Amino acid sequence: MSMEGSSGTGSRKGPIRPDIVVDAALALVNLGGLESLTMRGLSDALGTQPPALYRLFRDKDALVDAMADAVLASALGPLPETSWETRVIVLAGRLRAAMLDQRDGARIVGGAYTTRQPTLTVADSLLAAMGEAGFTGEAAVWAITTVFSYVLGEALEQQGRAEVDLEEVQATVSAEDYPHLARSPLPALLDFDARFAFGLRMITAGLREGAQTFHPGETVPGAASNATADSPTDGTPAPTSRTTPPLPARKAAPAEPGP
Repeated sequence: MSMEGSSGTGSRKGPIRPDIVVDAALALVNLGGLESLTMRGLSDALGTQPPALYRLFRDKDALVDAMADAVLASALGPLPETSWETRVIVLAGRLRAAMLDQRDGARIVGGAYTTRQPTLTVADSLLAAMGEAGFTGEAAVWAITTVFSYVLGEALEQQGRAEVDLEEVQATVSAEDYPHLARSPLPALLDFDARFAFGLRMITAGLREGAQTFHPGETVPGAASNATADSPTDGTPAPTSRTTPPLPARKAAPAEPGP
């Protein structure tokens, strides 16, 4: 979305829709990064006043939630009618592409936890696949967070990396001090497409094996089921929370610059 033509003096005529605000916010992030996004700057770009935005979004966090849904929405669509592994791989690839297509997309998505259609559809699609694999209950929820967190982490690192001088790194890594690193193909660290595909294959292979050995109702080591959370029988301390969200919960938003 172009930011040209906005006067920044509240000259916009007529009501403003939430989707227009979200599109404008994503466009501003594309220009200056997530830190540059402020409600005042956004209202200036739209030719309106901050109160008009706060009537649509109670605060900046609510706006970022809506931005996250907009990013995830581009990953939605029919999945192939094939194995659960293939569906997980296809959806994970779409999620990664959606985050990478938007500047700071991984930070936007990782900082949000919403109950809107795009987020819920992603979670539901992954849960369907995990159910087909044989997971139920908490194990199914933890399985989808494993997949989603991997996608989010890879996208976050790719978008956040600074330029790396591999020649300098290789010159620094001596065989005497770091023998394993010195013998490693360090450029592979920056082959994000290949390493993402490799990691996703490892995760789906692990889930396939785990589904074969996991039994419904089984308590995962290190955590207590809802039925026994208050009095675990294996000596493991009860968790502080009995539920795990299907997608990462909100992180602290970056401080908003002053007017």
